[in-house]
Amino acid sequence: MPCVPLLVVVALGVAAILAIPENPLMTDRDWLDAVSAIGAVLTPILIVVFGIFIASRQSRSEQLQKVRIEYYQQLAPDLNTLMCYMTFIGTWRDFTPVEIVLLKRRLDANFYCALPLFSKEVGGAYNALMDLSFKPFGLWGSDAMIRSNSYRRRTSWRRVDVSWDSSWDEMFELCEEGVSAGALTTYRGAYDEVLARMVEDLNLEKARPDYTTARVSLNASTPPAREVKAE
Repeated sequence: MPCVPLLVVVALGVAAILAIPENPLMTDRDWLDAVSAIGAVLTPILIVVFGIFIASRQSRSEQLQKVRIEYYQQLAPDLNTLMCYMTFIGTWRDFTPVEIVLLKRRLDANFYCALPLFSKEVGGAYNALMDLSFKPFGLWGSDAMIRSNSYRRRTSWRRVDVSWDSSWDEMFELCEEGVSAGALTTYRGAYDEVLARMVEDLNLEKARPDYTTARVSLNASTPPAREVKAE
């Protein structure tokens, strides 16, 4: 334990005082001088031991922050990719739903390895975001469903290296249903919360309340009825 060296020094001081031989000729002044001499010897030792203790604590804290930063640098890009996909911004048309499910697995594996190093608030914020992103516990052996719309992704598919696979529609919870502005705003808030809690744990600076733009709500959509019927 870190306090043991301090206790040892204190114990040595007490033992030294008790070891002063009894002498009826010693006055109170003599006792005071003896105790002061012992204190003068032990004080530098106490200062050194306390300094070593503080340095050790600081070193462990710095190591923890270094590892936290490394995990943040590993997690943040994947979290951003997921946020873009779920809110229809940035690179959302660059990924197949299969790749997004694989992204979830990678995120979960990396995050739960890092979780013991972060606060429970970070874990709660992450779980809330993933609950908004995926519907777990489907049929035995099946993948988690993406809590988004397949219609808009299918009609906006632009990749030339792979065509949209009709079986991918079954990987979405909403299928032909629209995504409301409220749902996108809620998702944005959950994503911001994850980053804010992680930045707070990193102690780099005061966490901002927002890490995404409120304009994601403009991406809300409902497929036209006539187009849905034509499918």
